[in-house]
Amino acid sequence: MNTQKPMRIVGRRKKTAVGLEATNGMLKLVIALRGNKPFMPRGVYRFHTHEEADAWNLKMLTRPNRAPQH
Repeated sequence: MNTQKPMRIVGRRKKTAVGLEATNGMLKLVIALRGNKPFMPRGVYRFHTHEEADAWNLKMLTRPNRAPQH
C-alpha cells in the first residue's frame, strides 16, 4: 500500500536569454578597478573575535591600490 502523497510543483524557474553575458560589463569593471590585486590576501589568518575578522575583511576589500612602480 502506497501511503506517500504525490509530489506537488510549487513554481518553476525561468531561463534567462542572456545568462553570463549580462554580467560581462560588471566583471570587466571589477577587473579594471582591482587590477592584479586579489580581493583577499592568501593565507591562514586567526582572529580572536568575529568582529575582528569582519573589520579585517572590510579593510582588505577597501584598501587602496598600490602606487604604480616605475
